[in-house]
Amino acid sequence: MTKRIRVGLVGCGRRGIYVASLFKSHPDCEVTAVMDRFGACAAAAGNDLGVPKDAWYTDFGVMLKKAKVDALFFGCDPMVQVDLGCRAMEAGRHVCTEVPAAFSLDECRRLVDTVKKTGMKYQLLEQTRYWGFVDSWRLMRERGELGHVCLAQGEYVHYEKNWSYWTDTETGEIIREPVPPKGRKVEPHWRYKVLGDPIYYLPHTMSQLLKNLDDKVTCVSCLGTRKHSYTYEDVDLPWTAIQYALMHTAKDTVMLVGAGFSLPHVNRGQLSAHWYELRGSKGSVVSPRYKEDQFRVWHPGSPSYEAQSLSPTPLDATEEQAKTGHGGADFKPVDTFIRSILDDTTPPMDVYRTVEMTAPAVVAAESARQGGAMLQVPEIR
Repeated sequence: MTKRIRVGLVGCGRRGIYVASLFKSHPDCEVTAVMDRFGACAAAAGNDLGVPKDAWYTDFGVMLKKAKVDALFFGCDPMVQVDLGCRAMEAGRHVCTEVPAAFSLDECRRLVDTVKKTGMKYQLLEQTRYWGFVDSWRLMRERGELGHVCLAQGEYVHYEKNWSYWTDTETGEIIREPVPPKGRKVEPHWRYKVLGDPIYYLPHTMSQLLKNLDDKVTCVSCLGTRKHSYTYEDVDLPWTAIQYALMHTAKDTVMLVGAGFSLPHVNRGQLSAHWYELRGSKGSVVSPRYKEDQFRVWHPGSPSYEAQSLSPTPLDATEEQAKTGHGGADFKPVDTFIRSILDDTTPPMDVYRTVEMTAPAVVAAESARQGGAMLQVPEIR
C-alpha cells in the first residue's frame, strides 16, 4: 500500500483552504493539521477540511513540535514564508510555498542553503508553468519551429476593485475596502503591502517563459509609474500602477515582462489577466489579447497569423483536474509535490528554479528604486 503523505496547512485564508482541499482530495495525501494565528480562521479551516480539533493550532512553534505531518503547505503572508518554511525544513518537514517565494536575495540564499543542509523537498506552488499552451509552445521550440527565440514577452496585469486591504487584528477578518474602517483595529493585509511594488509578482508571469526557453536571467532594468494609484484618485494608495522589467538571458534572449494590480485592463479571455509572446527567427506565437481573440502562430512568408487550438488546461489533465483553478492547473503543483516525496525525486519547481525566477524580481524592484538602472542578477545556485 502506498504511503499517504500527511500535510499541514499554515495560513487559513480562502486561498489556503482551497489549495489544502486539493491536497485532501489527492489519493496519496491527507490533511492532518491546520494553523493560523487567528483561532477563528484555524477553526474554520479545520471544519472545512475535516481536521480533528486537537490538530488546530495558533502557534507555529507548537505545530512543529506536536503536529503529525510530513509536509507543510504555506498559504500565509508570503513575507513570512521563508522564515517559517526554513524552520519547518530544519524540523524535518517538506515545504511547499506560494508565489512570490521571497523578497530579498538573502531570503533566496537562505532557501537554497536550508534545502542543501536538510535534504528536504521544497517546491514553489507556481501552477501556470503547467498550462497546456506553455508545453505546446515549448515542444515547438524544441523541434526548431521557432528558431532562436530573440524576444519573449509576458504580462500579468490583474485589476480587482476590492483587493484584500486590511486584516482585523482581533478576528482575522479580511476587509476589502481601500480606507481603514473606523472603530476597528486593523493592520495592512499582505496584499496591500506587496501590491505597492507589483514587479515582486514577476515569477507568476516569468515561470512560463523561462520554462519555454530553458534559460535564466542575467541582468535586468525596471521602470514603473509613481507610487500613487491613478485609478483610486480619491484614496491615497501608495501603489505603483504598473512596472515593466527589461531583461537579458544567458542564452541571448531579450525578455520584457510587466506586472500591475491597480490598473484596469481588458479581459484576456482564457488567460484572464495574463498575456505572452515568443518571437523567434523562424516563427512567433502569441496568446489571446482580448476575450474574442485566439492563440496564434506565424512563420516568415505567411501573410498573417494562423489560429492555434490551444488552452491553459494542462495536456495530461483529467476531466476533474481540469476544473481546478488557474485554468485547470492548480492540481499540478499539488500532485508533483506529493509525487516528489513519495518517489524521492526532485520537484519540477525546486528551490533552484524558484530562486532563478525570484531573484530577477527582487533585482527588478531595486532597479525601479534606482530609476531603471541595469543591474546584474547574482548566481545563487
